Amino acid sequence: MKIIFYIFACFQVFYPIAKGSYCINLDLTASKEDRIHVRMTLPNIQEDTVEFHMPKIVPGTYRISDFGQFMHTFDAFDHLGNLLETSEISVNKWLIFGKPSRIEYWIDDTFDRMEGYDENFIFEPGGTSFEAERNVFVLNNFGIIGYIDGYKDVPFELYILHSKGTYGATALDKKILNDTLDLYFAADYHYLVDGPIMYNEPDTLTRNIAGAEILISVFSPQRVVNAKDIMENIEDLMVAQSNYLGGTLPVKKYAFLIYLMDYPSLSKGMGALEHSYSSFYTLPESVANQLPQFVRDVAAHEFFHIITPLNIHSEQIHNFNKDNTFIKSLVGCPLMHGTGMWLGAFLPLLLGGTSITSKNLGFDADQLWTQVEDTKTSNIVIVGDAFAKPMVDALDRAEKLGKPYDLSSVKVIISSGVMWSEEVKNGLLKHHDMQLMDTMGSTEGGMGSSVSTRDNPPKTAKFSLNPGVIVIADDGEVLEPGSKKVGLIGTSGLVPVGYYKDEKKSAETFKEVNGVRYSFPGDYAKLEEDGTITLLGRGSNCINSAGEKIYPEEVEEAIKRNAEVFDCLVVGVEDEKFGQKVVAVVSIEEDKEINEADLVESTRQFIAGYKLPKKVIFVDEVQRAPNGKANYKWAKNVAVESYK
Repeated sequence: MKIIFYIFACFQVFYPIAKGSYCINLDLTASKEDRIHVRMTLPNIQEDTVEFHMPKIVPGTYRISDFGQFMHTFDAFDHLGNLLETSEISVNKWLIFGKPSRIEYWIDDTFDRMEGYDENFIFEPGGTSFEAERNVFVLNNFGIIGYIDGYKDVPFELYILHSKGTYGATALDKKILNDTLDLYFAADYHYLVDGPIMYNEPDTLTRNIAGAEILISVFSPQRVVNAKDIMENIEDLMVAQSNYLGGTLPVKKYAFLIYLMDYPSLSKGMGALEHSYSSFYTLPESVANQLPQFVRDVAAHEFFHIITPLNIHSEQIHNFNKDNTFIKSLVGCPLMHGTGMWLGAFLPLLLGGTSITSKNLGFDADQLWTQVEDTKTSNIVIVGDAFAKPMVDALDRAEKLGKPYDLSSVKVIISSGVMWSEEVKNGLLKHHDMQLMDTMGSTEGGMGSSVSTRDNPPKTAKFSLNPGVIVIADDGEVLEPGSKKVGLIGTSGLVPVGYYKDEKKSAETFKEVNGVRYSFPGDYAKLEEDGTITLLGRGSNCINSAGEKIYPEEVEEAIKRNAEVFDCLVVGVEDEKFGQKVVAVVSIEEDKEINEADLVESTRQFIAGYKLPKKVIFVDEVQRAPNGKANYKWAKNVAVESYK
């Protein structure tokens, strides 16, 4: 009786409305032997002979799938119900003689090994699974639904009959007709197959982020992970990405569909497949402790295909540049630096935006702000105080002259690679209300970030940790929030295999802790009670003075809190009494003065006494690399020469 009603609903109630479209029926309740039946009422076909096509590939998989190989008992009928002659002309094409009104066939899923199929197994995120015994159905429509040649650009209506108590999660437009029958709408074939659907006992969570409805649906046979876990792990990522796009997302709805496998993958792969409005994940359930971080890492890439879709795009994306909302990124730091290359240039270009470079060699803050005005820059990418402080000084000068720069287009300034001090951040926010994104990481892996605004005051070297990041003491103890110890920061997830032909460095950097592999780039930090960290600096630069470990970056930031100081580097110099003593190499702001004793004394309020420099050397300019990173070799030579 269910099936009779299902067919009646399609043909009697909706067919008059949909006679210029496809009307497709899938009955999941009648699935058998991992096969489902497809019944397709066609639009008004004008030709006497037509071709029916199944897809050859899925965009994003970059391999031939030949979904026609999974079809069985292909039949075509005219409007009177008479069986028409058909001929299979290739694995994915059938010739139909006469004007077809309806097509029916059975189709196998692709997740299971079956006799008669080649060894070129379908990558699971782009495949199908019909598991009636577990009431879970993966419907990547590329592997289920075909089309009549010349009739791809007409609407599709997809009716799915399912078991009571199961839910179909997708980004497609959907209408729930009753507790076992759903109707999906698609403007054309591309939109239909670009929207995977997963039916299972509902484990879903929906949240509105930046004006978009974000849906997460999870199938976990052993219930080791749920939708709430995933949402908590990636929500801040989506917020950050929306902030990077100016506070909005160019879609109304997006779906994360996550299928956890408790059996071996035939394709021997795991991961995800991107779509314009969703992404589908197949991951092994056996690595439950790594799943949240893995999903986060992959989602960071897949989610951004809302901007770079593979075959179609939404109306919002189509019109995304009408109001000049695409990113215009000005690269303030050198392109040879990872921050400049990836955050400044490559990412904006991949998002369909614009990358703007400096007109001249070297860094000129006034030139940068002039370019911001001329190009209406939305994002600026720099490397810490070495760039930000001259930018603040330029803004201050322009304001004093009564000719302030126009910063109205600037939404975000992003920094990575070195510490970015609280005072300098506040100096920028004084001139314009924007977001300051301070990211912490290295080539070996990302670790944390902080976002400062006028409403969220900045802090120096304070970061929220990414999931999968730990702090481990030198004795091997994994530190808990509030620990008084300091330790190395390690990040898990997509950890590199190692350094090329450098086993020693690989062993030092990439280590396993409690069965999980981590990357330890060498940064030390304190894990605060609230779960954030205070970054101290690289262990390789650590100064050992009278048995105490002193991190140069911490001392530098304390010294630079003095208004008279423009820049500073701190190094350790060999000493008979202390082993090493702290020496600061300092440059002073123009038109300002301060002596050594006063500088040391005023710095005392920011750090412990034993960390204060034993000597301060004043120079005209603190030398740094072109990318803004500290030139500690130069500073060490200056310090050593001062004692000769």
